[in-house]
Amino acid sequence: MSTKKIMGIIALIVIGGIGLLVFMIFATVKTKSTSINRYEPFKEWIGKTVTLNKEVVLFKDKVEMNHNSDYPYRVLDHHHPQWQYIDEKKRIGDLEEITTFPAGTTWKFEKAIQYTNGVSGFSYPIMFGTIAIDGKEYKTGYQWGEMDVGKKFDKVEKCWQFHQAPWQEEKDTAYYALPTASLW
Repeated sequence: MSTKKIMGIIALIVIGGIGLLVFMIFATVKTKSTSINRYEPFKEWIGKTVTLNKEVVLFKDKVEMNHNSDYPYRVLDHHHPQWQYIDEKKRIGDLEEITTFPAGTTWKFEKAIQYTNGVSGFSYPIMFGTIAIDGKEYKTGYQWGEMDVGKKFDKVEKCWQFHQAPWQEEKDTAYYALPTASLW
């Protein structure tokens, strides 16, 4: 075998190895997603139109949080766990307040997706839907649900709990099992 062929094979192995390394890093740190439409409590709401019993505020993130460009807005109410960070996010310019929807506004849910951060490994579920009011439609996401980390570390399958959403009359106190999103 000639030196040229040996060098070609070595170069091919090195390039292939680098390509494999890049793919493995990408697969590890990429935010992954999976549909949770068929999981409780989401399957109860997907495809349905609800009426909000609380005022909610529509925001647009400067840096996308929901990774779904079809739904560019985010909705939060004053009881949402992330509400405490709103003023700071607006102050530093990460978030723009668009409008406020009053109680009685309708919201049609179309899908729910579980996102898993590739770096931290933490997951967050988001419900996506359309709010139609005054002849305008707003495609929006609502992050709903938090994992009880203690239960998760204890390997308890039902470790997800859901705060009272603005369409619910009362908080659901049950715990639910949700999948961890994966690349494939």
